[in-house]
Amino acid sequence: MAAKMGTDRTFRKAAVGNEVVKLSDYSGLSFSLQSSAFARRRGQTAIEYLLVTASLLFVFVALYRTLQWYLSREFRAGGVVVMRMYKQTPN
Repeated sequence: MAAKMGTDRTFRKAAVGNEVVKLSDYSGLSFSLQSSAFARRRGQTAIEYLLVTASLLFVFVALYRTLQWYLSREFRAGGVVVMRMYKQTPN
C-alpha cells in the first residue's frame, strides 16, 4: 500500500521574524498571525508607496521643468525667425 505523502492534516510552524505562524494544512487559507506582524507589513507597504510616489513626483517635476525650459527657448527662437522674415518682406 502506497503511503500518501503530505495529505494528512499536520500542523507546521514557520518563523516570520520573531513571530510564529501556524499553518493548518498546505492550502494556506487558515493561519493565525499576531497583529504586530501585520502592522509591520502594513507600515512597510505604506512607506514603500510613499517613497515610490515621492520619487515619481520628483521625476515628473524635473521632466516638466526641463521641457518647459526647452520649449520656451524654441518658441523664442521661432519668434525671432518670424520677426526677421516679417522685416525682410515689406508689402
